[in-house]
Amino acid sequence: MPVDHYENFPVASLLLPAPLRAPVEAIYVFARSADDIADEGDAPPVARLARLNDYRRELHLIEQGKATTIALFEPLARTIRDQALPMQYFRDQLDAFSQDVGKTRYRDFDELRYYCRRSADPVGRLMLCLFKAHRNELLGRSDAICTSLQLINFWQDVAIDWAKGRVYLPAADMARFGVTEQQIADGVVDDRWR
Repeated sequence: MPVDHYENFPVASLLLPAPLRAPVEAIYVFARSADDIADEGDAPPVARLARLNDYRRELHLIEQGKATTIALFEPLARTIRDQALPMQYFRDQLDAFSQDVGKTRYRDFDELRYYCRRSADPVGRLMLCLFKAHRNELLGRSDAICTSLQLINFWQDVAIDWAKGRVYLPAADMARFGVTEQQIADGVVDDRWR
């Protein structure tokens, strides 16, 4: 799948079994577009939240077996139906992206981890569903990988997130290592930062 967006990972790679490429692409388009609503552009928060609520309504239509009204949801509806995907994973992502609209700081690692549980972990769980491997013994491993990837993204994008008014470094850890928001603003990389 061609991707117009900066990503750290291949999307719907040729390494995937051919029957799973379209489902992965449908899931990606949903997640990427919802995340972009929360993160990109200059729409006011109320408009961002309204658009994310439109996505919630589309999920509700899918759940009821009704036709969707936003084009990108047609392939997602087909994927959810054909693959019997749990709706909660999509709702969790929307909750996390809605949180991004208003929450710009995280008190500690547990608070940040809870965000990752809703933003990143559902992706891995959906992949397990697609591969018919959604089993308890694999869920924890998948969650650990997805949270790790989310954290890596946060750590490499500190300056990008700062420009958007967000800091995903837990405040407790910043204080523990003596790193300040001014240091982030100034781009100072020293031993405390490392």
